[in-house]
Amino acid sequence: MKKLLVLLMLCAASATYASTDVYINANAGTSTVDSYDLAYNANAGYMFNNYFAIEGGYTWNQGNNFWDAAVKGILPIPVVDIYGKAGWAFVDGDNYNNTGALLYGVGIAFPIFPYFKINVEDYAISSYNTQNFVMAGLQFNF
Repeated sequence: MKKLLVLLMLCAASATYASTDVYINANAGTSTVDSYDLAYNANAGYMFNNYFAIEGGYTWNQGNNFWDAAVKGILPIPVVDIYGKAGWAFVDGDNYNNTGALLYGVGIAFPIFPYFKINVEDYAISSYNTQNFVMAGLQFNF
């Protein structure tokens, strides 16, 4: 019991001194174009304040790779964060020819612990073969 109490106190102390400016998230979902194929996504970002962030990400879907950079506007409401993002994606894969494309989307984040959030988002990568993704996952703030 004492060990558990000491571990909890150490976690609380480390969380007190942690910065919440940098975050990473991992998501899984589907592409809503064509056959609803499984897709995976990971992002890393930096929050300048509660309302503005930049992030870079990678999405994989059926042999296609999407690398992106985006700006993110956030509306923090006491229970959730609503956000929108826009940026540029580099598209490479079976159905693409190493092209750039516009990325845009919206999402909502539910805080479950001080440094963890559950994300649900819908974003599109617009090119001659536009892809739309619906994703859900976890975010960890450092």
